[in-house]
Amino acid sequence: MFYLIITIMIVLFYIFAAPDHIKGTMNLVASVFILVALVVALVLGFLRILQLPTELWVGAGTVFLGIWAMRDIYYLDKPSRPKRAGRRSSGAGSLF
Repeated sequence: MFYLIITIMIVLFYIFAAPDHIKGTMNLVASVFILVALVVALVLGFLRILQLPTELWVGAGTVFLGIWAMRDIYYLDKPSRPKRAGRRSSGAGSLF
């Protein structure tokens, strides 16, 4: 509770009484504080994700591998077919 009161007092000083040259410094300090808080939150979130069960990681890897394989199959070169001079009208020939 003490730190909350101090924080409120600093914010009120910044809004109502701080000169311009101090506001620039306080903006820099506030932006560094926010950047550090975001990095800490990112690291803690990443560590929390790493604590997920192993089955989830295996499933995610399998899904990734399956999607990658389907993409690879989709982009395979299609075999080239020789061009024919004309069509056969008899029904005993190949369909392709």
